[in-house]
Amino acid sequence: MEASNLQIYWHESQPIYSLSFQSKPLQKEQTTRLVTAGGDNKIRVWQLNFDGQDRSKVDTIDFLSSLTQHEQAVNVVRFDPSHESIASAGDDGQLLLWRKNENISKEFGVDDEEFADFKESWYVWKRLRSSTAAGSSEIYDLSWSPDGKFVATGSMDNSIRIFDVAGESCVAIASDHNHYVQGVVWDPQNEFIFSQSADRSVHVHRIIYDASGTVSDLKLTNRIIRGDLPCRTAANSTELDYKNIKSSYLFHNETLPSFFRRLDMSPCGNLLCLPAGVFKNCNSTSESGNGNDELANAVYIFTRPYLKNSSNRPILVLPFFKKPALVVSFCPQLYQLSVGSSPYVQLPYKLIFAVATSDEVFIYDTEVIEPICIIGNLHYTPITDIAWQRDGSMVMVSSTDGFCSYISIPDGTLGAVYIEKTPNTSFKPMQTESKVSGRTPVTISTLQVRRKEKPITEDVKNLPDASSIGGSPKQDGAAAIQNKPPTQNDTRPVPRRIQPTLMFQSNKK
Repeated sequence: MEASNLQIYWHESQPIYSLSFQSKPLQKEQTTRLVTAGGDNKIRVWQLNFDGQDRSKVDTIDFLSSLTQHEQAVNVVRFDPSHESIASAGDDGQLLLWRKNENISKEFGVDDEEFADFKESWYVWKRLRSSTAAGSSEIYDLSWSPDGKFVATGSMDNSIRIFDVAGESCVAIASDHNHYVQGVVWDPQNEFIFSQSADRSVHVHRIIYDASGTVSDLKLTNRIIRGDLPCRTAANSTELDYKNIKSSYLFHNETLPSFFRRLDMSPCGNLLCLPAGVFKNCNSTSESGNGNDELANAVYIFTRPYLKNSSNRPILVLPFFKKPALVVSFCPQLYQLSVGSSPYVQLPYKLIFAVATSDEVFIYDTEVIEPICIIGNLHYTPITDIAWQRDGSMVMVSSTDGFCSYISIPDGTLGAVYIEKTPNTSFKPMQTESKVSGRTPVTISTLQVRRKEKPITEDVKNLPDASSIGGSPKQDGAAAIQNKPPTQNDTRPVPRRIQPTLMFQSNKK
């Protein structure tokens, strides 16, 4: 695996809050599009050009178009399941659905000089906004339904909303969180909506359908706030005492320096991975009595049967990240199990997922608890989003420093592609339990992974600590570096890019 920075002006040095691949089945001469959303109120469309036949390495990038109908920062952008339409949302409270024009045409608000560089254009196909007395609230995250008929959003007014695309209306609202909703994901099996909030909880809502198959309501079935976890043997220790179990909070509170808690569910709908976890259990009566919060960050993994049974006990914990985990993203591709492997989840295939902390990216599979690799030195300021190529050949990473980087994964690195028929994720609520291990869930310690320490250069020493970026109200990363808000006419030099470092790679075949 290799990692590289892409040194172009993605959004005029403004923060990049989200990105998404147009992941159609690959064909010859097919354009690979990447869309990015930024603090400049724009969505931009890019074409990735690869180095020969190796689709895991980017050679050049072409600017294709700019989408300019948002009035404030755009926080999230996602292609629909058919990869024809784009959904975007942000601080202006609008949910916009875009489609590509057959001909290049200039939309209102597009600058003449920028339009001269357009190679394609997109138009607003649907403009969705909730009709409430308080008006629209900032949207932090969104998720398409598997059939592309609905979109779920998580807002700063503590609410989840479901929009009917065809009817252009909000058909369901759930307002049971006590703080901002910073992440939302639609169950691939079309049964649940999962949301994660700054109130340090994850809510599980069952989707209620009417006779016509339209979403009519959301029913709260579980709040995941606390869980039974083993204690550490001593303060600052990474060893666990499985005989000493106590209930504790699972997630960071509202002081977490991030605007996003991007949870994700596996493409088959059998695993739910939750970021922003804390693992502070020790023998002290104080929750944070371990004395080392840097070793208290975690990711929690739940299986579908436990979620359906409203259990708050995760099947697996990945503890002791140095910085908070902010984003989790599953690879869309399934892989064959390795010969002789003993996966910790009994599925007929292997799942791959990436975890982004504020300054590192970890890639895991469901066969072993150690990460496949760890990549650091990607960005100056916190990571905001992760996007996978459909075939698993690339992971794209965005950051508030205004740059994107990518991790190249050569063919065969993650294993052989799963050749059996993909599990049926029908668009109707499941009537039977998924075939996932029913063993008693345990917390597994990954301990400290091996790392190569790199000397800190003077350029990096003077940069702000990642934990200082964020907070409320929102300020972008570029502004935090200079201690002044950037403007469209700002011509200050961009800081020299740091070299990404592959800190650890598993030798597992």
